[in-house]
Amino acid sequence: MKFKNRYFLLSLALMVFAAFKLSAQDYYVSALSGNDTNSGSENAPFATINKGVAAVNAGGTVYVMNGTYTNQNYGTALAHSSDGSLSVNMSNPPAVTINKSGTEGNYITIRNYPNHSPKIIFDGKGGILISGPQSYVIIEGFEVQGPAANITYDMAITDRDWKIKCHVEGLNYNHNYFSGFGIWGGFSQNFLHHHIIIRNNIVHHTTGSGIRFNDSDHITIENNTVYNTTWWTSNASSAIVFAEAIARSDQDNGDDIKMIMRGNTVYNNWNRILFYKTNEPPNSGNDNPTYGTAAFTQIWDGQGLYVTRSDDSYNGTFLFENNLCVNNGKNGINFDHSVAASGLMRNNTIYYNGVHEIIQDLSVAEGNTAHRGQKVGGLKANKVKNITVLNNIVMTRDNNFSALELPNIYGSIKVATNNIFVNGTVAYPGNQVPANQINVDPLFVSAPTLNDDATSIAGWAGYLDGTDFSLQQNSPAINRGLQSNTPTIDILGNPRPIVQDNSDVLSSSSFEAAADGWYNFGNITVAQSTETAKTGSKSLKTSGRSANYHSPKINLNDLLNVGETYTFYVWVKLAEGSGSVQLVVKSTVNATTETAEDEITYINLASETATANGWVQLKDDYTHTQNDQSFLYVKGPEESNGEFVDYFIDDFSLVTQGTGEVDFTDAGNVVDIGAYEYQAGLSASDNPMQAKAVYAYPNPTKNMLTLINVTDEESIGVYDVLGRKQTIQQQRNPNRLKLNVSNLKRGLYFINVSNSNGDTKAIRFIKK
Repeated sequence: MKFKNRYFLLSLALMVFAAFKLSAQDYYVSALSGNDTNSGSENAPFATINKGVAAVNAGGTVYVMNGTYTNQNYGTALAHSSDGSLSVNMSNPPAVTINKSGTEGNYITIRNYPNHSPKIIFDGKGGILISGPQSYVIIEGFEVQGPAANITYDMAITDRDWKIKCHVEGLNYNHNYFSGFGIWGGFSQNFLHHHIIIRNNIVHHTTGSGIRFNDSDHITIENNTVYNTTWWTSNASSAIVFAEAIARSDQDNGDDIKMIMRGNTVYNNWNRILFYKTNEPPNSGNDNPTYGTAAFTQIWDGQGLYVTRSDDSYNGTFLFENNLCVNNGKNGINFDHSVAASGLMRNNTIYYNGVHEIIQDLSVAEGNTAHRGQKVGGLKANKVKNITVLNNIVMTRDNNFSALELPNIYGSIKVATNNIFVNGTVAYPGNQVPANQINVDPLFVSAPTLNDDATSIAGWAGYLDGTDFSLQQNSPAINRGLQSNTPTIDILGNPRPIVQDNSDVLSSSSFEAAADGWYNFGNITVAQSTETAKTGSKSLKTSGRSANYHSPKINLNDLLNVGETYTFYVWVKLAEGSGSVQLVVKSTVNATTETAEDEITYINLASETATANGWVQLKDDYTHTQNDQSFLYVKGPEESNGEFVDYFIDDFSLVTQGTGEVDFTDAGNVVDIGAYEYQAGLSASDNPMQAKAVYAYPNPTKNMLTLINVTDEESIGVYDVLGRKQTIQQQRNPNRLKLNVSNLKRGLYFINVSNSNGDTKAIRFIKK
């Protein structure tokens, strides 16, 4: 009996080992040379991606080689037409279905084979579906194309009419041809997806959203290009969408960042067909009784990045960072109807969105009915708990569109600082200066102008060709971001400035780049000044005082936790004379009834005598007591001889108790505003790592890519996302290197620039 047990245990161990070995096995797919009866090895690949998915296990990868991969019955779809002809195959299945999960630390990966650019084309439900409760999956390196280029307005509006007829008469409407997604999952509250990564894909001409996840948690969508989507659906879609987010578990329902959209380029996504709903979606928050009915006449959708209708108990934070959103129908980024969730929008470039009205003008010129909508074109958060908007560039076409909307923020955090807003209306606190820059040209290298707007629908096709949204060397966005809360890299993979370990630093500024969230308390001027500085060349000056309390202030609610103790450090200097200066915290507890009054308290902290002869430091500990409204201000000297003296503050630090102040000796290199970190051109004498000076444009590009600041001593190599070197033609000119990338497939590539010291700089670019 003991022998049998030992034999059973040995057999079990062997089976577990075999299962482990199988889980790490990779499979290969080729539409050009594969066969599904093959073994799936690199030399004997499968023919279909679905076969590779069926074979792979947790920890394994399905490598997909060059070729075109389509859904079953592809090419047989035939839509209704206005002449009464019936439709055929309007609900073809997805091209790829992923119906299994990886495990924590052992993702299932479906990706392009090194140096290959596989293409998925569909004419039904979509390109890649993650079905069921699948999790721990990575999808990357594909081009996914829908049928939108072959659809006309007449076809789409006729299909909407058919949808209405089916709903009213109880007929079966199943025309996914007009709502197909590129890459998607969800749509069942009986289960959810979690820990899924969608990256480095190009998705275009889908009738529905390019990338969308419903009923999900822990989803990352990064470094994708999504364009020309959502044109023809009557399902109110947007380019990249998180909808109905739901927590993975009660234990995993904190306010940490779990849902991420970053590094994506999203453009030319708009709706042309009116929404029609057959049922009210969960958590819609819709209070317009005609919205989505046959009688409704406006289009309210076609956003670039969109988060909506999260579960009422979902507490997670949605992160939007380093995205480029251009020429989408409505807002570049919209976050709404997620009452318990928070949003962080940082370092995005949002340009000329809200194109919907122009599209409708052109559609009317083509003989179609006008479907007007909302004049929004920037960033929006509505009916959410908390929102933080920082380090973004938002530029609308004109002042008829909103650049920032922040209505119905239910929590204590409503922050908008260190942004640049050009044109359009800007909601509080984004309209506060100098915390934000208003109507200041960000000086992009090469951005479209109003003269580049198309005069026909087809004319928008090349709208981003030759554009470059990185910054000119004199851009006001350079070194002007909020340094204490930034991404580590930009949209191209270039590093952001490295700051000291800031795990204990809640906020800091030497005011070299911006006011960093400080603004006026009272009708005064608070602005950067070069008159004097503790370190660097700038400080923050308060002038025009007419009352004792007139001071510079910074909000605390987005920075501090109730019950915890912190330390403030700030240096103060007067413009003339001498007088008392003091740190003060003002707190307001909102009244709980309409008849009650707000409770206001002042907490007086450290005070010192300041002069015009040198800098004095104010330092004190503070325990945060409540989170309705609190701010810190540096109170200046009282009136003297009928005047209130101007004064300066510098080198501010807010840290956890017991932590020293920030070292500001190298305060000039601060993160830039927007999705692109400026890449300065330096000579070898300025910086021995010459490769860091190299800059590539235009990006994205179709044919030619130019590198500037490349010396004859430097060598370059172009690699795909899996590190395989590409063969391209090069032409050297003084301080320039032109690369002909026309032979490359669409996708993401890296240029490695190396110098004689062995230093290497990786520059990311997208081949269109």
